[in-house]
Amino acid sequence: MQQFATNEIDTHPLLILWFASQRPQQHFLLRCQPGRFDSVAAQVTMLGAPPVRLCRFPGSLQLPADKRGTLLLNDVDALSLRDQIALYDWLGSGAGNLRVISVTASTLAPHVARGAFLEGLFHRLGAVQLNLTSREDAW
Repeated sequence: MQQFATNEIDTHPLLILWFASQRPQQHFLLRCQPGRFDSVAAQVTMLGAPPVRLCRFPGSLQLPADKRGTLLLNDVDALSLRDQIALYDWLGSGAGNLRVISVTASTLAPHVARGAFLEGLFHRLGAVQLNLTSREDAW
């Protein structure tokens, strides 16, 4: 698992480099400050493989039937346990040609430690982790 820290999201070359260079099935877990999702969504829409689909939580998890393009999940830490299991199973049922980018404002490790977030899903979503907050907190 690779982790990177940065303070800028809008023009940071490291973010652009990782979005552009990784194979499409490489999933990202982004931690950023609350309210930054629209900025992330704009960059993903510009850089992500089409079609780009956005899914905001809390709300119902709607997974595309075809596994292609880019799926951007906002506030992934707000997923219900049932939706976490569905997403975990869906990701494990064949890679397709899909990149999943999950965004959270919170540190997921404490959620995993207390059983509120599936450890397996955390690892599936976080092959590459980018910390876009100004804090240097651990994941």
